[in-house]
Amino acid sequence: MRMEQEQPKKRTRSRLAALPLAVACAAVPVGTLLSRFAGPGPESSPFLPWVILAALGTVHAILFRRSGQRLRARFFAELCMFAALSAVVVLYHRDILYQLENFTPIVPELVPVIMLGFCGLWVLTFGQPDRAAFQRWGSVLGLLCVADLAVEVFIYRAAPSVRWIGDADLLAGLLLVCLCASLRPGPAEGGLYEPDQGKRIYRVLILAGLLATLSRTGLFAAGWIYLCFGRGGRWFRTGVFMACLAGLAVSFRLPFTPSDLGRYVDYWLWAKSLALFSREPGLLIAGLPLDQALPFTFPPDMAPIWERVTGTPTLFGAYLSQVQSFWLRFLLGWGAILPVACLVALFVLVFRRLTRMGASLAAALFIQGMSTPLLYEPSTGAMAGLGLFLALSVYRAAPLAGPDGTRSPDPTDARPEDDLVREWDLKPL
Repeated sequence: MRMEQEQPKKRTRSRLAALPLAVACAAVPVGTLLSRFAGPGPESSPFLPWVILAALGTVHAILFRRSGQRLRARFFAELCMFAALSAVVVLYHRDILYQLENFTPIVPELVPVIMLGFCGLWVLTFGQPDRAAFQRWGSVLGLLCVADLAVEVFIYRAAPSVRWIGDADLLAGLLLVCLCASLRPGPAEGGLYEPDQGKRIYRVLILAGLLATLSRTGLFAAGWIYLCFGRGGRWFRTGVFMACLAGLAVSFRLPFTPSDLGRYVDYWLWAKSLALFSREPGLLIAGLPLDQALPFTFPPDMAPIWERVTGTPTLFGAYLSQVQSFWLRFLLGWGAILPVACLVALFVLVFRRLTRMGASLAAALFIQGMSTPLLYEPSTGAMAGLGLFLALSVYRAAPLAGPDGTRSPDPTDARPEDDLVREWDLKPL
């Protein structure tokens, strides 16, 4: 009797794969809106939704195999162990934190690693959300941004940088990831295939949401990304680019609001940091101590602005956790070697499997990191992490056989509008 080897089944994507996108693009903004109108109360941690998702993923990993089949053997034992561990953490979390107080300063600086690890484990457990899912939930967020801008302009006659549903720059970061997932597919250069997913209404709402945020870095990144890699002819892409530049110009002409004070704090931190590195270049190698205040002195005119924005007196000094710029915080805490190594690794990974989504996402993360916490903020970190995994998960397209056994044309045959050199009539200098 001849035994045949059973072929492994192709792993399917779980319906829960896009749940982090729903949390980041819908649940967190709506929760922020409700908390603003609920009145004073206990402040909740921004990591709470992601801790709940991590617990959900752990239970799912115990309950099911990676193939999606139910795991019955040892299920109850593993579930009891997980419940016991969770109970210990909940009941004795103060004692655990006290024992780990020596590591307390370094934990906030490891948030990017934690969020990327969360994204990797989520993909292993539930599968990778596709580009249509990014666009679908990005359109929901875009609709929320448009509605929020309309209501706040009607009530306040202004467009504050901190909206009812969240910070405008952070919202723009979420929408930029969704915009990168909505770009037109590339010509499968090197045999790499980018699927064409999503609907036109999703892409329209994402662009409308980006314009509604009036985020300066967000509009700058969105304009150039769409000009180079967006859908449509060159005149349409140029029109979108000009619309983003117009929104950028409008953002400088808006009436001043109290929430705009945060931008002055960001500019001041950049200026003080550059002056510090010019005086002590050695700090670019080792960075600053994570458990000490930054060696900055507050001028008299900055003290009230700092206290208004951060809610802490200048007597306590400035700490790394109060630095909003991702790259500046990374540079101050770890020196220049680790940030440069991370940038090199990012671009090496992107260029090894070069796609339009990967290239545009790398540019968006670099630009947004200049003014936003990026991976230090859990929602943006989760979206960016899942977007990176999606951009790097492109596969090689195989030619399909027709009914008569003939092969279809090679997927590297690009459409005329996919050739940017021919489309823009670029010639060597």
